[in-house]
Amino acid sequence: MNLPAEPLQIEDVVVIGAGLSGMTAAYELGRRGIRARIIAREEQVGSTWRKRHPQLSLNTHRDISHMPGLQYPSGTSAFPKRDVVAEHLAQFARDNALDIEHGVSVEALSRRDGVFHLATSAGPVLCRNVVVATGRDGDPWQPLFKGAENFGGQSIHACDFGDAKQYRGKRVLIVGAGNSGFDIANHLAKVDLADCWFSVRTGSSVLPKRLFGVAVHKFSPWLARLPTPVVDIAISLTERMAFGDLTKLGFPRSSHKAATRLARDHVAIPVDDGAIKAVREGRIKVVGEVVEFTQAGIVLHKNGVVTAPDVIIYATGYGAHHQSLLGELAIENGHVPSPSGPDIPGLWFIGMTPGLISYFHNAREEAVEMAAAMRSRLDTDARSGR
Repeated sequence: MNLPAEPLQIEDVVVIGAGLSGMTAAYELGRRGIRARIIAREEQVGSTWRKRHPQLSLNTHRDISHMPGLQYPSGTSAFPKRDVVAEHLAQFARDNALDIEHGVSVEALSRRDGVFHLATSAGPVLCRNVVVATGRDGDPWQPLFKGAENFGGQSIHACDFGDAKQYRGKRVLIVGAGNSGFDIANHLAKVDLADCWFSVRTGSSVLPKRLFGVAVHKFSPWLARLPTPVVDIAISLTERMAFGDLTKLGFPRSSHKAATRLARDHVAIPVDDGAIKAVREGRIKVVGEVVEFTQAGIVLHKNGVVTAPDVIIYATGYGAHHQSLLGELAIENGHVPSPSGPDIPGLWFIGMTPGLISYFHNAREEAVEMAAAMRSRLDTDARSGR
């Protein structure tokens, strides 16, 4: 005789993702007496960082890019490197004894009668609140150019860049000059390449990592207090002091509204750490956007043809993983609700947007706001007997 299965316990809150945002959310919830169950598809904390290329480092300063209550070890560089950040996250998880279930993927999310139903690789989970902290770099996106299927070289996305040394002696085309594109160009600027082209579609403001020996990002907390149009001007002036007129190097004219685009469109500001010097020296050539692939080569807007690159690196961004996860709860037009006022009661989002200071700072502010609102909601539900 088969006994009926016991009903599933309904959790107060489940956090999807154990990166810096998910753990910060769990930490702030814990400070308000709310235990969060964290589900993570990665096998260990920090593994997402460790999978990225070995040259990777933060573009934001260590003093304003750390987990709550935890500083980096003495001697850490101003812009912590990949493995240092990964260990920093792992140390935070250990210090706070976070309840993380690793190696479990959430395959679908639905809501019935005020309860969220999570279909996971380890079985169903029920909860009253879901915090989606899967990040904005979940699914690499690559454009489909006419004729690209006939390209005989190697095509990769920036997320698979690997060790910069492997490109030594090769002809490389970087497609995209946003934050990822400049990151790739910065690293390739330190490698002896046969040729390197930097395909740029639109102009955007670029900040130097250091100016006159000072880490520029250290001033971001002060800039963040100013009106956005004023910050636009400050960034434009900093760019001019650092690089002069970038249009003379082949870059398209910028709108000089970097802070506005960051706030409005969530477009991160590119950071230079050697790429522009390589452009000045002719080691990297700025070219127009890719139009199509032909037998003669890769046709560029206004710049003719690039013939036979060995490697094309697509620094063309990512799609947010949460859009496919939400299924029937998907938000129209990619809109992400605010952490304190979800469009769907009980559905919260953390760490989906870049900010002027750092992702760490943004996640902390969002988590504090979200945790206070959730505490209030749970208390109201308890008083009403729900």
